[in-house]
Amino acid sequence: METGPRSLHAPCCEAVLRAVPLGALLVGDDGRIVAVNPQFVEVFGLRGVDTSVGADAEAVADAAARLLPDGLPSVRGPRGEFVRRAEIRLRDGRVLRRSRRPIDADGRRLGVLWLVEDVTEQRRYEAELHRHIDRLGELARDRAEFAARTSHELRTPLATVLTFCELLADPALGALGEPRGEYLDTVRRAATRMRDMADGLLHRYAQAAGGAPPSFAPLDPVPLLTRLVHDVTPWATRDGVFVSLDVPGGERPPLLADADALERALTALLDNAVKFTPAGGTVAVTARPCPRPGDGEASEPSEMSEASTPFAPSEASSPSGWLISVTDSGIGIPKEFQDEVFTEFVRAPNARRGPYPGTGLGLSVVRDAVRLHSGTVTVHGDEGHGTGVEVWLPLGGPPGAGRGGPSGAGPA
Repeated sequence: METGPRSLHAPCCEAVLRAVPLGALLVGDDGRIVAVNPQFVEVFGLRGVDTSVGADAEAVADAAARLLPDGLPSVRGPRGEFVRRAEIRLRDGRVLRRSRRPIDADGRRLGVLWLVEDVTEQRRYEAELHRHIDRLGELARDRAEFAARTSHELRTPLATVLTFCELLADPALGALGEPRGEYLDTVRRAATRMRDMADGLLHRYAQAAGGAPPSFAPLDPVPLLTRLVHDVTPWATRDGVFVSLDVPGGERPPLLADADALERALTALLDNAVKFTPAGGTVAVTARPCPRPGDGEASEPSEMSEASTPFAPSEASSPSGWLISVTDSGIGIPKEFQDEVFTEFVRAPNARRGPYPGTGLGLSVVRDAVRLHSGTVTVHGDEGHGTGVEVWLPLGGPPGAGRGGPSGAGPA
């Protein structure tokens, strides 16, 4: 015996709808109410409307239409064709998200399920969030413009100061004598640091405004590191800091990199290491081709010391990148700030307390260069125990770099 299509069972449907957290109204194919939950009645204020089983659902549609602002198209009957999902704003300012879901069985339409959710608070929070984001964007642009303008205005007088320092130090003008020579050297060092900070700010915001695209080409990191260590050694020696360099000899795999970005990052690491290391301390620079950290040969980080080596890659492992480490015995970075210091203008509390000039941009330059090359950067150590920064860069550069892809122009 063939049975007909199944129908909606009102008591069962009502029990199911009561468990639904949204407002729900189930209308049969004949346009009459099968079930409705209290949430639906509450959202639309239907306490004076007949919502009993079998009542005409057009009365519900009429009650909902009265809540709409003037000029907004009226809500059509629950059985009509309309957009399945939509958000509507009521006269009282509330925002409702409605959806219509057909209930079918055995190829026959049994009814329609209406779901309604009050999203007023969600939309209010989203609007507030967008306002805050816009405000933060404005503040960031103002900060960038102020920093760029200030840096530009500083460069001219600083250039004048440095020029006259060189003129005064010229032996042709006569010996200055011990105290005056020391004073002049102090002025020159301070002006040079200020000029470097101004140049860093200018470069930073020129990059943010959209500068030249990165240019990736094969690079041997060893000559670059050797030159940078050679450049920083006189400053370190004058401040009583010993700088060492440990790099491999012989044939080395090249690194596909943007030379300018890599040089800026390594310069920032060296400058930070020397600046935050007191007299009598050490800065150790090491570089090795090695697998990616964590690919089977990484060791647990240990407490930094003057003689510690932050990594020791296995010679038998096939190198997939370069690991460059700058380790110092300086003031260290508190563990709770070791992620935050990679943000622009953020300096650890012990750096702000001490006689260490700076803008808090150095490690953000490192972060950007590492991201550009699809590498990784980690920080070891703690306050009072020195700092070790390890940068790992893949031999092939970021995806697409060697093929002239979106990450930059590959080598010809």
